Amino acid sequence: MKTKSAFVFLLLVLPSAVFARKLAPEVEHAMAYGAEAKICLKVCDDVGQPVTNASVAVVFDMLPRPHSVYGKTDSNGICVAEGKTNGNKIRFLVGKEGYYGSQKELSYVPMNEEHDVKDGKWQPYGAIENIELRKIRNPAHLAVAYMREFNSTKAINAWVGFDLEKRDFVQPHGKGEIVDFEIFFDWDGKWLPDYTGMGKKIRFADKYSGYYQCAVNAVSEFKGPYSALPDATYQQAADFYERVIIDPDAYGRRYERKVFDKNKCWVVRSRCKVDAEGNLVSAHYSVINNIAFGCDKGGIACICVTGAFNPSPNDTNLEDEEIAKQSRHFIRHCEPPGKGNLK
Repeated sequence: MKTKSAFVFLLLVLPSAVFARKLAPEVEHAMAYGAEAKICLKVCDDVGQPVTNASVAVVFDMLPRPHSVYGKTDSNGICVAEGKTNGNKIRFLVGKEGYYGSQKELSYVPMNEEHDVKDGKWQPYGAIENIELRKIRNPAHLAVAYMREFNSTKAINAWVGFDLEKRDFVQPHGKGEIVDFEIFFDWDGKWLPDYTGMGKKIRFADKYSGYYQCAVNAVSEFKGPYSALPDATYQQAADFYERVIIDPDAYGRRYERKVFDKNKCWVVRSRCKVDAEGNLVSAHYSVINNIAFGCDKGGIACICVTGAFNPSPNDTNLEDEEIAKQSRHFIRHCEPPGKGNLK
């Protein structure tokens, strides 16, 4: 009992000690009253070439309100931004006609990694910050799901088809018509406080259908790949889950989860058709940026799929025209309302 009590005491005290640790006086002063920051923003395209004459906006947080500076990149794709900031957040917005817009954030005071302040300047002073602008190549009209619209069903513990073009379960569970993949909600239907978790299984039934993963571009308005790779290896199953584990050492219960990796997207091939010899002759391609799951009382399971579906068979293009239009509007946020003051 004494050992357990001492252990609990340490659990309570140690986090407080971590959060209450002493910061350098210069850092504390800068966080309260601001310090000068200088950043050399280097803008390159998706093949590593400098982007000249790109519009740049840099927003410095500074109490009582933030302030912005504007400018253009030079022949080396560089734009220098200077301003006073409390260090919590510096936001970069970059745009140019013919490119997808990009935005990125920098902080001088992330948890446990605050930067130094010397002579009233955040360090490193004048550091290079790289940002990528992706070219607008050949956008097409795709069926796109941007918003987090959850589709609900009571068909738990059974395979249910999902239509990526209609963005819904197939009939009779939704308005979908063609199965692109199937999902199985492994759930006992219990809701709080007796919720024990839910398993989710996804499968692609056709021989040539499936998905492969690729990294997303976190800073760009256009995050996924330009096109699908027909010769890639397509996986046909995936598992996600949430489990509630009864654990007295974790205040009664703890959670184990496997969720969709937001640092990656799925490139999907579905609606595959074959000839008499079993060779693939037609398929549809799409990209899934995220899959989120949920449940509600009354035995209702939910799924939200965001991404884009190409309605043209055998067209591997995954570049959507609506995102390209948005990036043209994005440039407005990078232009100064008055005279800019970046170098």
